[in-house]
Amino acid sequence: MSESFAQCDCCDYFTIQDGNDYEICPVCFWGQDAFGVSEPDEPSGANHGHSLHEGRTNFLMFGACAAKFKANVVTVSEREMYRYAARTI
Repeated sequence: MSESFAQCDCCDYFTIQDGNDYEICPVCFWGQDAFGVSEPDEPSGANHGHSLHEGRTNFLMFGACAAKFKANVVTVSEREMYRYAARTI
């Protein structure tokens, strides 16, 4: 049986094993939380008070959901092992 992965709310890579809510994404270090994409401006306690919009902006700027987590994420070349699909929301 192959594993199925859900899309990270922050970086849009499919890194979160299905059925494992509150996992931390290895690509951007975002912690999946209850807000998801439905409340992108709400501060997330699981993500040190950053909103999803802030996390997404930080990912584009730093390669992580916050600059301080850059050392915790996989390299750009390692991202290739994950499927990616850009969201429109």
